[in-house]
Amino acid sequence: NNNEDINYKIGGQIWVQKDGDNFMGPGRITILELLAEGYTLEEVAIKMKMKLETAINNINAINKTAKRPLTLTKDKNHYEVTSYGIDIISKYKELKEEHDKMLEELNKKFSINL
Repeated sequence: NNNEDINYKIGGQIWVQKDGDNFMGPGRITILELLAEGYTLEEVAIKMKMKLETAINNINAINKTAKRPLTLTKDKNHYEVTSYGIDIISKYKELKEEHDKMLEELNKKFSINL
């Protein structure tokens, strides 16, 4: 086992918080994106390997935390992502791009080879 070829990388996820509570992160963005693509919440839960209740709790949490609703309930299992929700997805993607660039720069500056 030759450990000399193992390079370590600095990584991380980005979360947006409001008043100390998680508002938006990778999982919640994926839920919104899939709903915007027309999947039902049940299909989203299956695709993301989570319980339907967990998906519902995530939707309720982001709608409660946001200034305006990110989703509207069409019926028990169908949600429509609002224009505000689409804006949040877009802003999060921009933020993630910047975060990824920062991680890339940190990895160049602090390359670790143990």
